[in-house]
Amino acid sequence: MQERGESAERRDRTAQRIVEAAGIVIDRDGYAGATTPEIQRLAGVSRGGFYHHFASKEQLGDAILARQHTYFRNVTEQAAAGPAPAIWLQALVDISHHYTAAILDDPVLRAAVRLSIEPGPYQTADSYAPSLAAVNALLNAARNADELRDDVDPPEAARTLVGCYSGVQLLALALAERDRLHAQVSAMWQLCMPGLARTDVLTRLRLDPPDS
Repeated sequence: MQERGESAERRDRTAQRIVEAAGIVIDRDGYAGATTPEIQRLAGVSRGGFYHHFASKEQLGDAILARQHTYFRNVTEQAAAGPAPAIWLQALVDISHHYTAAILDDPVLRAAVRLSIEPGPYQTADSYAPSLAAVNALLNAARNADELRDDVDPPEAARTLVGCYSGVQLLALALAERDRLHAQVSAMWQLCMPGLARTDVLTRLRLDPPDS
């Protein structure tokens, strides 16, 4: 039983190494430009070892998106379970910067972003469903806490915010300005938040990263 456990652990580590390598390659070259031989080379696995874990590049793309989806599902569950933050809209801003830091540090999350925004098999509603659900959950909580302007519809606002954030990432990718991504996210909030928050809430918000 112990040997089997060690073998399973080894298989998990190999699969994770392949996913990490795929993240680097897809982040750099895009999904269409990423080749399985290059992913195999970077992961240090044979062709047979690769296909033992992933039958196709699409399965690998699914694994990359799963990491992003897990992140946003956790956000949604935490918003539902509490405890409630002092200001829900501040939590939304902080989460956006936390996610920004995560994608800057994690090539798999960066690859998931690229999969979602580039034309191809992953530019679908399913790719955006977890992030939309997370933002919608936080906005609904803000609505219940009387933080939102009366004319704000949480589902529609969630679509706008996710679209804006995706656009900020796409522009940063196109201009090779990922080092300015936090500043661009703050600028997005400076434009969007006055249309979301009540005036008394807006004056209490910090739109820059939590540690700035």
